[in-house]
Amino acid sequence: MKKLFFACATLLMMLGSCKKDEVTTPQTYKGAEQTLGNGKAYSWVTFSENNLPTSIGMTFTKGALDNLSHTALTALVLKLPTEAVGKTPFDHIFLSFSHTGHEPPGIYDVAHFDIHFYMQPLAEREAIPPYMPNTAAKFDNIPADGYMPKPYIKLPGGVPTMGAHWANPTSTELNGGKFTETFIMGSYDGKVTFYEPMVTLALLQSSPNITKSTPIPTKFANAGYYPMKYSIKQEGDNIVVSLDEMMMMQ
Repeated sequence: MKKLFFACATLLMMLGSCKKDEVTTPQTYKGAEQTLGNGKAYSWVTFSENNLPTSIGMTFTKGALDNLSHTALTALVLKLPTEAVGKTPFDHIFLSFSHTGHEPPGIYDVAHFDIHFYMQPLAEREAIPPYMPNTAAKFDNIPADGYMPKPYIKLPGGVPTMGAHWANPTSTELNGGKFTETFIMGSYDGKVTFYEPMVTLALLQSSPNITKSTPIPTKFANAGYYPMKYSIKQEGDNIVVSLDEMMMMQ
């Protein structure tokens, strides 16, 4: 009888241990794939052993950087996996590629990806109009002091379906250096709306292995898990761009 009791107790301990391991194993959840070039692009989110978000990002699969349009702007909305909804401040990723880049000339007019991690709801973002005299007020309504990191400055004007863009004036490419990658912030109607790693096609094709600190403001409109780092890395045949080391900010 004692042997049977100890055998049952041991079995229960083993089952309890297995269940605990299943619960506490870090998990990565993947969003729906979309066709890009000759490959795919998709979003993902990783949670820690305690079910807290640690990274959010997107992946270019093998071939995704090949056969991209040289004439038209390529734009994709990468919806986050359902497991990420409400667990981070981010709503979706808006990925765009331009073979000729954009203004200002001589700086960002090279083939590159704009990878916007939006906190703004999709329908609200898509309703942002072109920057014109009768629409400029919401673009020019900047967040209150502290909600944008220093020394970021707002760039002139604004972009339809995106908002106003902010850059670090100490960035390499704004001080005579070559643009390879940079970190842009965004706002619209007084709110911080996106984080944006901006990366050249050439860098993505060069087996990158970059991790840098993200700019950190002193105030946050909504409490949540915000990234302390961002990464651009080759992982096997794939290339990953991510916001990492997420921490709760009040």
